[in-house]
Amino acid sequence: RKCSHCQTQKTPQWRAGPLGPKTLCNACGVRFKSGRLLPEYRPAGSPSFVSDKHSNSHRKVLEMRRQ
Repeated sequence: RKCSHCQTQKTPQWRAGPLGPKTLCNACGVRFKSGRLLPEYRPAGSPSFVSDKHSNSHRKVLEMRRQ
């Protein structure tokens, strides 16, 4: 199983996302439920995390979007 947003395979809990139940890792699922899952967001431990394109801080993601 792989998170449909960040591609991580390890998570303490699988959560529902836009593609259905158990499609997001815990971190992405929490963000999705609160309406803050943006393309620039990635958990720092995610295999798809690239520091100049992604952040795990909502504030930094919003700053990236302003630029």
